[in-house]
Amino acid sequence: MSFWSRDSMRDVLKNLIDGMSQAWVKVGKYWRVPCKSAITQARQRLGARVMSDLFHRLVRPMATTETLGAFLNGLRIVVIDGTCFDVPDSDENARVFGRRMERG
Repeated sequence: MSFWSRDSMRDVLKNLIDGMSQAWVKVGKYWRVPCKSAITQARQRLGARVMSDLFHRLVRPMATTETLGAFLNGLRIVVIDGTCFDVPDSDENARVFGRRMERG
């Protein structure tokens, strides 16, 4: 969802479906973009584990050793996104993500 972080969830879903519409979804004829509350309710029903499982099943390095510029001295070059999200300081979030460790 962070790819379109300035867009609403409804617009993000429409972007994703538009990309697939050539293959199997006929937007407007057989399927309509749900309202915002329906998307929110569906996300709450699914929970975070679905996204985590999807990530771990699908995410792999794209570059091979033959990809020009992907390795330097035998090491894969990576980029780390420094995006930060503010989340509530709740006990549930602490159980899932842990607490911030102070340095010093």
